[in-house]
Amino acid sequence: MNIPRTVLFLSVIVTLCCVSPANAQFGNFFRDLFRPLNNILRPVTNGFRGLFRGSNSNTINALRSNGKDPLFPADCGRDDDGKGKLCFGDPDLCRARTGMAGINQFGGRNYYMSWQDSSAKVKNTKWDWFNARNYCRKRCMDLVSFETQQEYDWVKGFINVNVPYFWTSGRLCDFDGCDRPDFFPKNINGWFWSANQARLSPTNGSGFHDWSFTGGFQPAQKQPDNREQIQQGGESESCMAVLNNFYGDGIKWHDVACHHEKPIICEDVEGHLAFARQTFPNIRIP
Repeated sequence: MNIPRTVLFLSVIVTLCCVSPANAQFGNFFRDLFRPLNNILRPVTNGFRGLFRGSNSNTINALRSNGKDPLFPADCGRDDDGKGKLCFGDPDLCRARTGMAGINQFGGRNYYMSWQDSSAKVKNTKWDWFNARNYCRKRCMDLVSFETQQEYDWVKGFINVNVPYFWTSGRLCDFDGCDRPDFFPKNINGWFWSANQARLSPTNGSGFHDWSFTGGFQPAQKQPDNREQIQQGGESESCMAVLNNFYGDGIKWHDVACHHEKPIICEDVEGHLAFARQTFPNIRIP
């Protein structure tokens, strides 16, 4: 069979470009010899690799194409009657989370900003607080918790004029089991991070927090103020959101009724990851 020299030559070069040096020490001589041509061909060989990576059925885009990453999971979450349950991690989504557009890292953890997603549908979606938690939990994450000033300052660096607000995992303990004396008064001592059950500092104390000094009341009252229930006769403002200068107060914490819909930040939760890794040992979850 007569193979044109040019085709044979290019085949050898592409092969050498794609072989790992650790697996082909003898090829290092040829790699150095043809390094200038290798640099020219690198965009082509990278394109070949990208084609194979893109066909991976475990990528977030592939999972979404197959309907495996619903915005509102049918097997968990809150329905229109306000009933629902928390989601457990989906092993494929937990594995694919690190490859999502919108993933950023701080302190060894992954944080997902929904407004940075590559999907226009996802980046424009807003969730109520309960369903927001479940979208995060499906990928072994949960809504973000701010336990240090450094973490909070880092997150604020991603907030611009296009991000008016987002949910956190902050929650008022005003449900069954929250009648312990140390939770009272609730507006001061009753807040905790639902993602890890850690208590927040008292809202009137000197510990780390960033509750706003103002809100919708006239005259203004410090947050949390439960305005929707007190002033409007609506639901209790039992969930915490970060608002971006909504009341001319900069980026600050506000209590908000949980039915409102907002973008989200998800954060890795080691407990969720450990559970998924133990439950699905044959799936590598980073």
